[in-house]
Amino acid sequence: MSKMIMFFFLVYSGSVLSSPVEHKLLCEASDQDSGSQVILHLSFDGGRFSIENPERGCRSEYVYRESSNESGVSFIYSYPTIDDMGLNAQIMIFATSSKSGSADYIGSIPAGASESQDGSYKDIQQSGDSIYETIYRIEDREVLTLAPSKELIIGGDQCVFKEKTGGVCQKMRGSFKKPVCVFNYGERRVLADAKECTEMSEKL
Repeated sequence: MSKMIMFFFLVYSGSVLSSPVEHKLLCEASDQDSGSQVILHLSFDGGRFSIENPERGCRSEYVYRESSNESGVSFIYSYPTIDDMGLNAQIMIFATSSKSGSADYIGSIPAGASESQDGSYKDIQQSGDSIYETIYRIEDREVLTLAPSKELIIGGDQCVFKEKTGGVCQKMRGSFKKPVCVFNYGERRVLADAKECTEMSEKL
């Protein structure tokens, strides 16, 4: 657990350093309309926001990242608490177009994802007999999962196509010694050059 927390801290620190302007938010919880829905009030010296996040409440750390694009949309990041940490830990993201008012939840990205210079997030993790690389991008008020993702098959047989459309799939067996690199389109795996999965191969 301590290694996981340290890894998350390093990822988070890297994100802060690469961000142009960020503010840690103070959090206060209040009940709306006699206690039916918990509303969180987040603030810093230059702004105040309200969000609905009963899943974490004020236990989470909230960070406001000012807009750096023409859309004028800024984002609030809700980081997982110690209790939330694990392989499936997520950073919840809220969008707002001003420095006061409400912010709306738009999606989540894995806590272990690393931020690239272009603002996208890359997540690499193993699940079953494969290692997956998934790219996330935040655009306007939406968290997008880019397709195709990359998959490195390290065990078992999979149905793999040589072309994106058409053709007949071939049963291909992957192993740690001879992994198979593919582009994953969800319901269709397409054979890819091994160099496309170099970063994932280095984790074997």
